[in-house]
This record gives sequence, structure tokens and C-alpha cells, in this order.
Amino acid sequence: MEKENENEKEKKKEKKTSITRNIFRWFFRTVFVLFVLILITAVGVVGVGLGYISAYAKDEKLRTRADYDKYLTNWSETSYAYFRPNKDGTPELIGRFHNDQDRQLIKDLREVSPYLIDAFIATEDREFYRHPGVAPRSVARAFYEQVQKAMGHETQTTGGSTITQQLVRTEILGERNKTGERKIREMVNAIRLEKFYSKDEIFIKYLNSAYFGQGANRKHLYGVVAAARGIFNKDIKDLALAQAAYIAGMVQRPIAYTPFPSQASQKEENLKRGIERMKIVLHNMLVTKKITQQQYEQALRFDIKGSLAKPEDLKNEDAFTTYPFLITAIEDEATTILQELYKDDPDLKGKKRDYFRRKVKSGGYKIYTTVDKNLYDAMNKAADTLYMPSTWYKGKEIREQIGATLIDNKTGDILSFVSGVKMNEENEEHAFIARNQTGSTMKPILAYGPAMNEGILSPDSVIIDEPVRKEWSSEYYQNADQKFHGRVTTAKALQWSYNIPAIKVFRKLGKEQAFKYLRMMGMEPHKLDGESLALGGATEGFTVTEMTGAYAMIANNGQFNKPHLIDRIEDSSGKVIYDFHQKYQPKQVFKPEVAYAMTQMLRTVVTSGTASGWIGGSTGGYNVAGKTGTTNDNTDLWFIGYTPEISLGVWAGYEFNLPGSTTLANQAWVRLFHAATQTAPELIQRGTSFSNPGGSVPYKCFECHRSAPPSSDEKPAQGAPNENEVLD
Repeated sequence: MEKENENEKEKKKEKKTSITRNIFRWFFRTVFVLFVLILITAVGVVGVGLGYISAYAKDEKLRTRADYDKYLTNWSETSYAYFRPNKDGTPELIGRFHNDQDRQLIKDLREVSPYLIDAFIATEDREFYRHPGVAPRSVARAFYEQVQKAMGHETQTTGGSTITQQLVRTEILGERNKTGERKIREMVNAIRLEKFYSKDEIFIKYLNSAYFGQGANRKHLYGVVAAARGIFNKDIKDLALAQAAYIAGMVQRPIAYTPFPSQASQKEENLKRGIERMKIVLHNMLVTKKITQQQYEQALRFDIKGSLAKPEDLKNEDAFTTYPFLITAIEDEATTILQELYKDDPDLKGKKRDYFRRKVKSGGYKIYTTVDKNLYDAMNKAADTLYMPSTWYKGKEIREQIGATLIDNKTGDILSFVSGVKMNEENEEHAFIARNQTGSTMKPILAYGPAMNEGILSPDSVIIDEPVRKEWSSEYYQNADQKFHGRVTTAKALQWSYNIPAIKVFRKLGKEQAFKYLRMMGMEPHKLDGESLALGGATEGFTVTEMTGAYAMIANNGQFNKPHLIDRIEDSSGKVIYDFHQKYQPKQVFKPEVAYAMTQMLRTVVTSGTASGWIGGSTGGYNVAGKTGTTNDNTDLWFIGYTPEISLGVWAGYEFNLPGSTTLANQAWVRLFHAATQTAPELIQRGTSFSNPGGSVPYKCFECHRSAPPSSDEKPAQGAPNENEVLD
């Protein structure tokens, strides 16, 4: 009985064991089958995913180094202008060109605060110096997302791009939408980019390209240099740890983190978000052992809000704020230079002047000028002390204006200029842009000088001052005193600025021969200009700078140097792309002996002629030669005078051809000349004489065999010259 019971128990035990074994067998078989099915499915899906990735990788263009350079070397960059070097040879900064964007490129990581470098690496890409452009985790995540998408599952594409990928996305692909396709193209280009550039080169390009929103100066900040200045008014090397962390934290959401948003009401909220982000960056730096616990805690206590840049600290960064007329003149000349430099570049063919003007401001150029800061400041300050008459025109009070240019005779360097006095945006610029009739200042450079140079005339030639009809008219020319003076020498005719002798000389010389001399100095007469131009009666006229440059030629023994503001231009890499003295060579316009003879004649204008009143008695021991000029009804008044070293030309008048003050041009010249001599006594030296180059202008008989008509000292008869003739 007991044995049967034991057998029964044994059978039940075996049955239970069999059931357990069957369950395990079934379980493992099921698991195996499921594993095989999953593996087969996974392989299929992986194939789909790999095919998907392969398809996009295959379609992506394989760019060359040259392709990438086009994207990564042509960024806009703020340009700067400089005064001429001071006594120690250092050019002084004028300022930045006005531009809505602010970017200044770094060339080496040593220019950057180590805090900023560590902050970016710790937060944006800890494996930057180890991966080949793409981090393995990033690849796996992107692969998983594509598999999910291929299986029809909804999935959110995540970030986590490396620094190289971010550079590719923003500067090469230009795409910000997070799609799988973009991520694949990003990876392909990132890996390829690292084959052409070193890690440091990529990091530098990343730091230069990153956008940081708007700064305290209301400019859009590109690159870490602009960010440091625009947000904290700091040099990139001098950032505090907390400031570096704040900037590094901004790169992913610059609009949300900038403490200077477009709407002032958002400032506190943006600052709060930015500080929270800064704390994350600091924690990342601590975790990666870039900073110590003590540094971390000190940075958390740093007063970020109190260290922000103040708008008033940056308002004078733009040169336009402090020197509006100077920077505009530099911009105009630089635009012309760039147009000329790149006129044969096929990529820039058809580009308008506005394109090159924008390039001047945002091409990262360093533009070194000829302008002396001390002279410029002194002359413009002196101009502001002048009494400027005013009148009413079309219901509005307008003020008389002046324009002036100071030129180094031997080089053509524009040392200083005055564009106007107490001007606003409605006024014209009067040194370089406004064109005016020149009055008798034209006589030495269009009549007497060219005629002597051509062997037609000499200072002692006799010219008969008598009634002469105007070209194609029944009217007669007249002199300022409304008299005729009979037999006069060339020197006397110029000394007292008689009109008829100048017209006779011009006619003998011939229009085209006379105009040739203006063209040699870059002064193009209007197609309608005729013989009246010899008296300053121009269709459009000439600028103060053009006229002053012509007189500097006389002072320089007949050798003309093109008046210029810009000495040289360097590109963003420091390469000199323009050098005035390599491009332009002096041009001999008058023979040295002719120029010297002309100077001696113009000296008498100052000492005992038309300029002897205001100018002659105010030169203070300086040897000055020069010429006055006055047009109809005193609408344009001039004096252009020169010493052996410099030439100073001044125009005065209203901008609407209204009668002006008869003395303003002379007063202004004296005031500006004294400001210049007091500021630069080593340049403009008292008592220096004009050097005689040797040789002389031989006597020429012009009208020596003719006798003067009777009553030459009387007014012309009825119907002779009218009173609206160009005078003086």
C-alpha cells in the first residue's frame, strides 16, 4: 500500500516536472520565434532607414574647399576709418562706419577670453576636439529618428548638433527647420568640412558667425567680438566668467536671451531667461572641470545686470555720430575706389554704386586717411565762431554757408576741410560735392597759366583792356569797376582781376587747348561751357576741393597731385588692396618756371591787389599767394590762397543763388588759416619763401604793337556791358 502511494507520488511529480519543462520549452520557443521575427523586422527597417539616409547623403552635393570658402570667408564685417598717423606714427581711430549690423572678426583664438572658449565647448560640443565633425551619439539619435519615421511613427526631431554641424546649418545650408533630411545633409557637410579645415579654424569661423541678437547700440550683433562690446561694452579678451557664460548661453536663442530686445518691455523677462541659461552654462563648465567650485559660486553672485553696456557708452562708436561730414566724404571716396578696383571682376559686373557703398561699410576694411585730426578739429571749431548771415527764402530762414579744403602742396593729401557751418540734413556738402561758379579764381588756371605754358604770354606781355563783345552776342564784357584800362601787363590784369584781358588770352589760346589743362587735373568742363568759363561763368561749376587742388599745383612748381582723402585701404586680413601713391603719380601741368611766375603774380594780388584788404593785412608774416573770385550779384565768393607748404580754398554763399556777404569768404579764409597755422606750426612755417626752380618765362608780345583806344578810363557807351556780368 505504501509502495503504491509512493509510485503515485512519483508519477505526479514527473507529470508536474513534465508540465514545467513544457512550459519553459514553449516559452523559449516563443521567445526565439519572436526574436527571429523582431530581428527580421529590424533588419528590414534598418535597411529602410539606411536606404533613407543613403538616399539623402547621395543627393547632397560634395562641396570643395573653394565652395566652403565662399560661404565662410565673405561675411559682412564692420569697417573702420583712421586719421593720418600722429607724431609717434600711430593712426588715430576716427570710428566705425555706420551699419545696421556689427561684426568684427577674430583671426586667432588667442584673441578670445579662455572663459568664453570653455563656455562654448562645455555647453555646445564637449567632444569638439575629438569627433570627426559628427558625434556618435548624435548619429545614433538621428538614425533612430529616421527609423521611427520610416515605420510611420510620429517623432520629434531633436537638436544636439556639434559645433561643426551648427556652422554648416547656419552658414552653408541656411536651414533652421529641424527635419531628418536637414540633419543628414548637415552631417555629410560637417564631416567633409573637417577634412578641409583644422579644428581651430572651424571654431574661429563658428565664433565669428554666431548671431547674438540686438545690442545696447541697437545694432544686430554677429560674432563674439560684437557681442562682448554690444552687450557688456567689453573687449573680447576682458570678459568676466559670468559674462562669458551669458554670451555662450545666448547662441541657441539669441532673441529670447538678449538683454536689449526691440521692445523695452521684454528686457526684464529676457534678462531673467538669459541668467537662467547662464547658470546652466556655468554648471556645464563646472562638470567638465573647466572652472572650480569657488569660481562657479563667485560667477553665480556676479551682477550681470549691473555690468550691461549702457547705450550712451556706445553712441560715439559710429564715426558718423562724431564726424558726420568726414565719414561721409571718406565713404564716398572709398566707394569710388572700390568701383575702380573691381570694375573687371566678372562676379561684380553690373553692380551699382550702392553695392560698393554697402561694401565699404561692411567689408571689414581699415581705411587710412590723410586727414589730420588736430587740424580738422581746429578748423571746424574756428568755422563755428564765424558770424553767418541769414535771409528768408520761401518762408524759411536760411543761413549763408562756407566750404573749405586744406591741401598739402607736395602730396595732394587733404589735411582738413570744412563742409559747412551748423548744418543739418537739408544742407549740401560744400567741400567735395556742391559745385559752384568760380568767379575769377579760374583765370590763373584756365587763361593766364596755360597761355604762358604754351608760349603765348608772359607776365610782362601787354594786353589792351578795351570793349570786347561777348561770344554770339551784341553785349560787351565789362570789368568790376565798369572801366577800361587800356594797355596793361598780364601781371597787372591779374592783380586787379580785369575781365577783358582774360577773355582775350582765352580766345588766343583756344577753347580746347585751354580745357586740356583742366582735364589734366581731373576737372571736366561741361559740354555747354564756353569762353565765359575763363571768368568763372560755368554751367555747373567746380568743387572747392577741385579748385584748391589746382592752386596746389601752382604752388608745387606746376606738378599736380590728385587731391585725396584716402591714403590706403586694407582688407579684413590686413592686405593692402589700395595705395594712393602706387596708383597715382604726380603730373607736370605747368612748367616749373611758369608756375613760379604765376606765384609771383598771385603774390601781388595779396600784397597790393584785390586781396590786399582782408587777406594781405592778415597773413601774419606768412608768404601767401592767391586769388579772389566773385560772381554775379555776389552769389558765389571765393578766396584760394597758398603758402609754400599748403593751399587753402574757401567758398562762401547761399545754397539758392542769393546775394551773399561780400566779405565772408575772405573772413573765413583768415580765420581758418590762423587756426591751421596755430595748430600745425611745424607744417606751415612763418616766413618761408617760394623756391625758384630756375629759368624764366621769356617775354612774349601779345598786343605790344597796338595802341590803346582813347578814353580807356571811361565807362563803355550805352548798350555796352550789362551789370549782370561776372565780376572780379
